[in-house]
Parts: sequence; C-alpha cells; structure tokens
Amino acid sequence: MPKPSTQIKRLAFICAKCFTEKADKLAWFVGSTLFNESLLCRTCWQGQFNRLTEKERKEWSFYDN
Repeated sequence: MPKPSTQIKRLAFICAKCFTEKADKLAWFVGSTLFNESLLCRTCWQGQFNRLTEKERKEWSFYDN
C-alpha cells in the first residue's frame, strides 16, 4: 500500500480574469459568462454578475428585484 503524501500542495491565489495576486478574497463565480466556474476577485466578480440576465441574477439569494 502506498504511503500518504506529506508534501504541501500550494494553490495559486490568482483572479482568473485580471490575474491579480493582491486580492484579499476570491469568490467562485457560476453563470453564463466567459468566466463560468472561475475564482474571481471582488471587482471582477461584480462585473461578471452585472452581465448576467435578470433571470440568472434572481437565482442569487442576496439579489433583490
């Protein structure tokens, strides 16, 4: 039986759109845009959210009419 790996695997903490490494948080974006299922910084996430259709926006719980 193989030994479990003890190596630390580091993930890149980079926005998929603007490639900034200085973002304090990244959010997973799901929608019908080019950056579907990607990690985006706050400003890029807001921009992609604004490109969604009204029907898709209403699927998000925080979005009010």
